[in-house]
Parts: sequence; structure tokens; C-alpha cells
Amino acid sequence: MTTVYIPDPVESLMPFATERAAAEAAGAELLLGDEHNPTIRDAEVILTTWIRFPPEEIRKLERCRLIVRYGIGVDTIDLDAATECGIVVANAPNHCVAEVADHSAALILSALRCVPWLNEQVRAGNWRAAQRAEKRMPRLSSQTLGLIGLGKIGRQVLKRMAPFGFRIMGYDPYLSAEAIRALGVEPATFEQLLREADTVSLHVPLMPTTRHLINAEALALMKPTATLINTSRGGVVDEAALIQALQEDRLLGAALDVLQQEPPAADNPLLSFDPLRVILTPHAAASSDEVLGDLHAEVTTAFRALLAGQLPPSVMNPTVRPKQPLRPYGG
Repeated sequence: MTTVYIPDPVESLMPFATERAAAEAAGAELLLGDEHNPTIRDAEVILTTWIRFPPEEIRKLERCRLIVRYGIGVDTIDLDAATECGIVVANAPNHCVAEVADHSAALILSALRCVPWLNEQVRAGNWRAAQRAEKRMPRLSSQTLGLIGLGKIGRQVLKRMAPFGFRIMGYDPYLSAEAIRALGVEPATFEQLLREADTVSLHVPLMPTTRHLINAEALALMKPTATLINTSRGGVVDEAALIQALQEDRLLGAALDVLQQEPPAADNPLLSFDPLRVILTPHAAASSDEVLGDLHAEVTTAFRALLAGQLPPSVMNPTVRPKQPLRPYGG
């Protein structure tokens, strides 16, 4: 019998009723376990959230035909090794696009309007002092917003922020200047965007080419009055370089939903900054009451397609040659 295996079942996703029903309907068995369970080596389909799959582990999965990640990013899975082994890698690309875009917009507005700090001051009895923060709050229509990455989430952030009157610049290495301009965005090089934007918002996947995309050199290009927003992955930002830039007042602020270590260590310097400069949220951008149902549905669609002899609708290693021939999705 075909095995659909979840090695790292997350409590918030239990009891995986949608996945179990789909597996049984296809004549497969759904099993839950952990990364040390030998069943992972025998499974044809693996559904995972947090476990890392480096090349040496992928090569042990002799029976595996498909790995699906509960999420958008697949940085936990070595795509080259999976492709080499004929393992299709899929994700859940749409389940939280609206939520992440909403959260990004909320962080941008909270940073520019000093909302967390103002709330803290009022609660501390500093009403009059808090009113003097107006010097830190620019008119939004006078600001330049730079979006790095104009995929599904970046485009939704654009739609949310455009009505505020920002000048919006965009950089995406996968889009031509004409395509970016067609979105109503001013195309820019990476360096130009960093130099000119008052707020830089990151919307890129974590992969070798984007790890520490925002490093010391990139931060040095930004205005000392600029703010960095990150709702993508912690590894996209060189956190040590960011902390140093903030400590040396070479950057005004940051609003981060993701960090390199989650949760952060108690001595992480980011925790000691005044919320007037640094806003932190707990990797919550993808969260909403509705999002879990959509997540289950997208993951289930992916493995159900493979069990029916089709490629999943979202394949993250499109050059893979599957171990068994698969028809295009829906074909």
C-alpha cells in the first residue's frame, strides 16, 4: 500500500482529516511520526513542515516520489538533490498570500505612524510626550516605498499601499522593466531602490541567491532615515549587519516578522531596541482563522494529483524527471 507520511505533525494542523480522507480515497495510508521513524525511508509521499532535507537525507529516500511542504517556502528542502533523485517537490503557494500582504502593510504603516511606541507611551501615562512624536511621522504621500520581489505577495502589498499615495519603486530580477511598469510601479535596480526608498519591504523566497540579500553592503546603501520591513524569511537579512546598522544609527528602523533564530534568544539585541525603531512579530504574517483550511486543501491537492498520476499544480523543481511518468495537472 502507498504510504503518505507526515514525519513532523504540527499540533496546530492536527488531526489531518482532509489529508487522511484523500489518502484513503486513493487507496493509500496516512501515517504520522517523527523524523527518526524509519517509515520516512519507506514512504512514497512525504508531507512536512519544519524538517530539513539536505542532500544526504534525500538520497536515502529511495521510495519517495513527492515531498510537499506545508507552506510557501521550500528552503528546508534541497531542490537540486530532489531533482537528481527524481523526487517532485511541491508547496502550498496560495494559502496565505492575502495574510502576508496584510501583515506587511500593517508593519509598514505601524512603523511609519509609530503605532506600537505610541500605544506603549499612552499605557505608561506619557500622553503629552507621545504627542510630540509627530516629528517622526512623515506624510505617507511624501514617502518612497521600495518593494523587493513582485510575485504574488509583493503585488498584493502593492495593491494595499498604492492608495496611500506612496511613490512605489520595484525590483524583481525575474521581471522586465516593462512588466514592472505595467504593474504601476517604477522599475529600479537593486542598488537604486536601496538608495532612494524610505521604506524597503522584502518579498522574496529564501534560496542561495537571496540568503543575506540584505547584508552590510546593501544596508550601507540605504538612507539613515530608512526602515526595513521583512515578512519573507529571516535568512534573507544578515541580522548581525542589521543590528550593527541600527546601533550605529545608519538605519532608522526595522519591522520584522521573521528572524534568523525563532524564537530569538533572550539576549538578541533586537529585543532591546525601543519600539519606536524596531517592531517584532512572531512569524505570524501567514496567520488567520481561515488560512489553515486553505493550507490543508493545497497540500492535499498536491499529493492527490500525484497519486492520480499527475504532476501537482505547484512544482518547485520543474526540471525534475519523476520516478514514474506523470501527466500535466488536470490532464
